[in-house]
Amino acid sequence: MSFLNDPLFKALFFTDTPRIILKADAPNFTILTYNDAYMRATYTHYRNIVGWYLWEAFDPKNACSDNDKFLLDALTRAAVNNETIVTPPFHYNIPSANPGEMMESWWQLDIIPVLGRSEKPAYLLVTTNNITGKILNQ
Repeated sequence: MSFLNDPLFKALFFTDTPRIILKADAPNFTILTYNDAYMRATYTHYRNIVGWYLWEAFDPKNACSDNDKFLLDALTRAAVNNETIVTPPFHYNIPSANPGEMMESWWQLDIIPVLGRSEKPAYLLVTTNNITGKILNQ
């Protein structure tokens, strides 16, 4: 994971666009790093989720309908098939900035597999678009 310290990576990753890097270790998807924009979009500024499985940070029971399975499928397809995935909007509530409270949330993700040394995806770069305001205003 030496790329995490590379100046070019830092320049591209640490922007105003919410991004997270997950290990392509389906079905766990371990959180390796995320930028400040992601922290603001997901209200994780009060807890460090690096090293957590995605499902520990964002409990699947908070997904609406079958969107936990939808998200798992999208991430797995990217990791297993080396396929870039652009999701349609989906409803997946997250903890708010106020501990113990949930926030109604709608998301659209761009999931890009990043190849490792074995020419198989080792990481997933996920651009996380919180589109809640757009959806609720429709």
